Amino acid sequence: MDCPKCGKSLPENLSLRINFCPLCGDRLFEAGKKYLIEIQCAGQRDDENGPMRVFVDDKMLYEVIQGESICFPVEAGFHVLKFRHKIRSKSITLLVTSSYVIKAYYNTISGLIETNVNIMEDARNGIDDKALAKKKLTTPVMVSEDGQRSFDILLGDDDPEYELKVTSGFKEGILRIYTERCEFTPSSQNKKEVLSYKNVLAVKKKMGSIDLVCGGNVHKVYSIPKDIYNEVLAFLTNRISEVQGNN
Repeated sequence: MDCPKCGKSLPENLSLRINFCPLCGDRLFEAGKKYLIEIQCAGQRDDENGPMRVFVDDKMLYEVIQGESICFPVEAGFHVLKFRHKIRSKSITLLVTSSYVIKAYYNTISGLIETNVNIMEDARNGIDDKALAKKKLTTPVMVSEDGQRSFDILLGDDDPEYELKVTSGFKEGILRIYTERCEFTPSSQNKKEVLSYKNVLAVKKKMGSIDLVCGGNVHKVYSIPKDIYNEVLAFLTNRISEVQGNN
């Protein structure tokens, strides 16, 4: 990133909360001004691989299909944009003092996400609310005030609190217990069984196992190792109670 006044490269470890250039002392951006970010996802349509996800400041999540584009407003200042496609991610930090067009592309040969940032013509003066109301803007898929961990939970990318070898009926496998759900993956297959806590009606003890009672008289029963049984039972009981209380 370069200072828009003196043109010199800003230090890599620069705090994103600063509003003055450490090199020339001039203001880096005018707080409160609004600009547009247009993201064009290059490539052919590919529904099998799904859309590219775009996280903005770990507060908003957008999705864009290959061959299409999205547009959204941001205020002047530093913004972190994270692009994710398949298992690949790429983050860029942008000092917004203009409206930008960002071309994002998933390179199938290298397996990397490539981005190309360009300034929109005549876009340094910003955009007012009246002009903004006439623009066709993209609505975010998700909004989070709690940051990336909240997105990870919603998208299923968070780390489990517990990971245990268990049996469920005649199946052996791995039970991963998260803050909002649990996932059981049988050893004989890769397909996992996901159970959201909001669908659990009760938690019961059952001869060294934990019985998660769901609607329609459905029971998900998992054996739990003795040394951690009481801890896991307490965790599930408390978390499910909290989730049910928030619904």
